[in-house]
Amino acid sequence: MMLNGYYTPQGKPIVDRRKENRRYLTYFSRVIDRETGHTLGYLVDLTTGGALLVGNLPLKTNTIFQLRIDLPEGIFDKEQLDVKARAVWNQPDSDPEFYRTGLQLVDIQPLDLLILERLLTNFGTTPEGKR
Repeated sequence: MMLNGYYTPQGKPIVDRRKENRRYLTYFSRVIDRETGHTLGYLVDLTTGGALLVGNLPLKTNTIFQLRIDLPEGIFDKEQLDVKARAVWNQPDSDPEFYRTGLQLVDIQPLDLLILERLLTNFGTTPEGKR
């Protein structure tokens, strides 16, 4: 575990518990709440276990969301990926009009996991800029 530079609203550091290294996406996938149809924001980074979402509103922590993620056109057999995710934390972004929310993917199906892995391979880069 290590500190990731993010803090709770109470000022406590958020500990990074990822089992995999995050990959920044070169394609910013739109994320929609399937229950309301509202756009929640865009994926900024991703692992097969979680994601960082940047959007206009903070998501309520410890809440499970039914998400629809837009996939790049012409790469996958489908245009969208439906997943469940729990909002783990949120905080204001460096741009005051946006919020960052850490998501933990839950109950991901094997085929969807393969799609995520392919998305990471084709559109993911490390913080150092490596593919």
